[in-house]
Amino acid sequence: MVDVLLKFTKILKNGTTFYRFESFENVDSRWELPCEYLSGPHFAAWNGVLLYSGGNSIHTLCPGNLISLSEYQELMKIIEIGKERLKKIKSKMST
Repeated sequence: MVDVLLKFTKILKNGTTFYRFESFENVDSRWELPCEYLSGPHFAAWNGVLLYSGGNSIHTLCPGNLISLSEYQELMKIIEIGKERLKKIKSKMST
């Protein structure tokens, strides 16, 4: 599986760290997978927007958006969990 490449620029604004989302590459869409696999932490690319969820609600991230340090850290956790889950799902689907 190709690694997800997210591009962020770190910005210091009024003494607070933010991350400006620039773009993404190689994000596999999850929407073609069966619905039961979309529960829990996941991410997807859809029409130029990164979609991600920690299991409760879906967040969208468009190029140019700013997110806080805590949101950035949560997104990185979701991406790592999602990459592992996607690898397992693809393995099950190919056997």
